Amino acid sequence: MKRHQVDDSENELYTRFKYQAVSGLGYQQGVNRRDPSTIIKVKDQYYIWYTRNECNKSSWLDADIWYATSPDGCSWQEQGPAVTRGPTGAWDEYSVFTTEILVAENKYYLCYQAKRNNDPLNVVGMAWADSPDGPWSKLDEPILKPTADGRLLNPMEHGDSNWGAALENGSWDSGAIHDPGIIKFKGKYYLYYKGHAIGEKMFTDSKWGVAIADKPEGPYVKHLANPVSNSGHETWIFPWKEGLAAIVDWAGPEKGTIQYSSDGINFEVITALEDIPPAGGAYIADKFLDTGDGQGFSWGLAHYGASDWTFLVGFTCDLTRTGEKDLGWHNFPHYSAIRDVMKDPEKFGISRESLFRKKCK
Repeated sequence: MKRHQVDDSENELYTRFKYQAVSGLGYQQGVNRRDPSTIIKVKDQYYIWYTRNECNKSSWLDADIWYATSPDGCSWQEQGPAVTRGPTGAWDEYSVFTTEILVAENKYYLCYQAKRNNDPLNVVGMAWADSPDGPWSKLDEPILKPTADGRLLNPMEHGDSNWGAALENGSWDSGAIHDPGIIKFKGKYYLYYKGHAIGEKMFTDSKWGVAIADKPEGPYVKHLANPVSNSGHETWIFPWKEGLAAIVDWAGPEKGTIQYSSDGINFEVITALEDIPPAGGAYIADKFLDTGDGQGFSWGLAHYGASDWTFLVGFTCDLTRTGEKDLGWHNFPHYSAIRDVMKDPEKFGISRESLFRKKCK
C-alpha cells in the first residue's frame, strides 16, 4: 500500500494510445516494413528509418534499412535504402535491421542489428552521415557484441533466433543483442539493448542492458549492473524531467509499464499502460538535446505484425508534461474487450460494426 500513491489515471506518465492509418508506409502485399526509429525533424521535413524486406519467410531478417520523409507525419514518401547489407562473408552479410537514429555532434548516426548467414548470434553495427539523406558510411567493426560465453547445441541448426538448445548456459546477453537505441544523457552516450541468454527461450526471457561511451561511435562499455530491466521486447527510452523514462512493452513480469530512472541505470515502475505501440518510434523534439528537462512526446509510428505482411501505423498519446490528458472512457473502449472477439467477431455472432458500445446522446 505504500507503493500505491496515485491511481494510474492521475499519474503524469499514464496515457492511452489512439491509432491511425498513415499513407505511403501502410499495408502493401509483398513488402514488410517494421521497427520504425525515432522520428526527427530537419528543416520542414520529418524523417524515419525502418526495417524493410520483401521476404515471405521472415519480416525482419534478410532485410535492409530504408527511410521515408513526410511534411506532416501522416503522409510519407519512401525514399529508398539508407544502410544495406554487407558483402558475402561480412558480419552484416545476411541482414541489417531494427535501427535507431542518433543526432549528435552535427552528424547523424544509425545503430542497428546485423547478422551473418547461418550465425545464431548477432551484433550491433553503426553508420554515420552528414545529412539525414546520406550517404551513410559504416563503421568497420560492430560497436557491441554478445558476451562470449555459453555453448549452443548444433549451432548451425539454430541460425535464425533460437538459443534454447545449449550445451552450456551463457550470460544474460550471450545469445543475442537486439533493439539498440542510443541517447545522450549527462554528457555521455547510453546504448540500451535487449539481450537473450544461450540456454533460455526466445521472448520469454527478454531483458535490457546498457553500454556507455564518451563518443557516439564508442567504444561502448557494458555496465556492471546489467541487466537494468527484467522485461520488455523492444527498448524505448526518452528524456523525462531530469532523468529517463522507459516504456517496457510485451514480455516479462513488468511488461506493460512505464519506468523512470534518474541515473539511467536504476529503473522503477511508475505506471501500467495498455495497448502499447509495437516497436514504437516517436517524434521526441528534445530527445538528443541532453537538457536535463525532458518534455515527452505526443505522436509517432509503430508496426502491425499480426498480418501476412507487416506495415506501419500512426499513434497519438498524452506523454507530455503540458496539456490535458484525454482519458475519456468512450474514446478507449478496451475494458471488457476480448481480443479474440475483436479479431473475428463473426465467430461470436456479432458484426464488426457492433463491436464497440456507442456513445449515448
